[in-house]
Amino acid sequence: MDKIKHAIEQQDYLKAFDLLKEYIISNPTYTDVISILEASIYMGLGDFHSALPCIQDGLKFNPVNHELYFMLGLVYESFCEYSKAYLCYENALFHCKDNKDDFASIEEYFFDFISRTGTIVPKVSIILLNFNQLAYTINCITSIRNFCPASSYEIICVDNGSLKNPEEWLKTQPDIKYHINPENLGFSGGCNVGIRMAASGNDIFLLNNDTLLTENALFWLRMGLYEKEEIGASGAVSNYAGNNQTVFGSFSTLSECMEYGYTHNVPMDQPFVYRTMLIGFALLIKHTAFEKTGLLDERFFPGNYEDNDYCTRLILNDYKLILCRNCFIYHIGNAGFSAFIEKNPDSCYNNSMEANCNRYIEKWNIRPSYSFFCRTELINLMNPKDKFDAINCLDIGCACGSTLLEIKNRYPNAMIYGIELDPPSAVFASHLATVVQGNVETMDFPFDVSFDYIILGDVLEHLVDPGLLLKKLKSHLSKEGVIITSIPNILHFSAISHILMGSFAYTDSGVLDRTHLRFFTLYDGVNLLQNSGYEIMSIQKVIEKPNDNSTSMHDFLDRLASIPNIASKEQFYVVQYLYKIKPVF
Repeated sequence: MDKIKHAIEQQDYLKAFDLLKEYIISNPTYTDVISILEASIYMGLGDFHSALPCIQDGLKFNPVNHELYFMLGLVYESFCEYSKAYLCYENALFHCKDNKDDFASIEEYFFDFISRTGTIVPKVSIILLNFNQLAYTINCITSIRNFCPASSYEIICVDNGSLKNPEEWLKTQPDIKYHINPENLGFSGGCNVGIRMAASGNDIFLLNNDTLLTENALFWLRMGLYEKEEIGASGAVSNYAGNNQTVFGSFSTLSECMEYGYTHNVPMDQPFVYRTMLIGFALLIKHTAFEKTGLLDERFFPGNYEDNDYCTRLILNDYKLILCRNCFIYHIGNAGFSAFIEKNPDSCYNNSMEANCNRYIEKWNIRPSYSFFCRTELINLMNPKDKFDAINCLDIGCACGSTLLEIKNRYPNAMIYGIELDPPSAVFASHLATVVQGNVETMDFPFDVSFDYIILGDVLEHLVDPGLLLKKLKSHLSKEGVIITSIPNILHFSAISHILMGSFAYTDSGVLDRTHLRFFTLYDGVNLLQNSGYEIMSIQKVIEKPNDNSTSMHDFLDRLASIPNIASKEQFYVVQYLYKIKPVF
């Protein structure tokens, strides 16, 4: 090890590299020390791109190594990504506060970097609402102090009409700005009070008081926010969150959650993914995006859907939303709302959800549960030769573009296109991809592109002549192009049981959706696709069985399947068939 360090000091990097390879053979465990040596060699040779994965591997081994954060800053500085370099240098200082010599040298370099580049990343104004839950708030603030550089944030605590005024405690905390609301203004109203108190130019971090930051959580959340200029907000993953922001682990104690955050909040493959929506329990908003988008909408009282609304406004203002998969924040969940219900027994969480969902629909003419749904099961049927292939993808019936955005996450060089009948959804999706609004059956085909993938997710059953559209689409596929489609199964028990009991009642969604013009079984779907000139490459089933407690339905299906020449019992469990098809010329 000493020989390797000496060779690096002598700038004999090729010799150092040979010595390091010999050392690794006899000491195969990769540590942060080895990563520092390996990265130093690459950086000495001017190969900062090769140094980056070495540093990242070192941080996976030791997430609090200040030398690695400093070196990570040097790499991003060499890439001219100055905001990310700034955050790395700041985090290096935070993690070496007990090493006076290293602290002094890193601080000196940091100040010189700021002077040379003029780079300043804004502080974060952390907005916390307290409502009859001061113990949670104190614990949250303690986690902020423990895991974030003091130079990087200010804490703003707004008490939202608690029965017991927490001012006696708040006024003893010199690092907290606070305000006492005489009544509960709801989540949006309370946050807006805090936002107005934030220092000018700061980024805004809406953080639920029933959360705990973990090691490096805010660092990676900020790294995501400054990944690209057009990113307007970043969000975290948690043990308790909707919107597919939940990570699943075995957490039986708080210490296990904190340990999970320590090991989880590290570099990973594709840590930042684009989203159409982020949950507001931990939402970091860039100051420039906030200045353009404004305060939270207080019509969403007392809470729920104000985050949907704000994310919609951000995207319509041409900002991107990033989920930071390597930022884990512990979340108890609904603590503030539970306290509100205790004081307001006539209110309840579900009522608020439904009322505010309706308010969102009234405001935007978009149904969030439908229009923001991502069809991952259809994306899973895509299989380009390489994830970095430049593929052309069209989603017909793309809604608000969540499926297209996930395709872009998985295949970064994909060109994404959409056609959507609903005007408000099409407008929203057009901020994420190349999207045209119109009726695909009657419009002139809008794209002069040969598509490698065309997705028809629950579309064919809505068409007057689905076979005609399938025939037309053949000419818009590339040589190896395929269509991926899903078709609901009319034999699913949710539909066939009612039909056999004499009712063909339409519903707002599902197999008997009132907007369906046609209905298909497996046999009918196969016939449609083959008669339209396609070869079926694969068929997959989406299974949805009756509740295990529904013995009467299970007995009914058993008796139905026992009838001679009836369809197989399995077909009554299939809610959709997924087809992958290619044209036959």
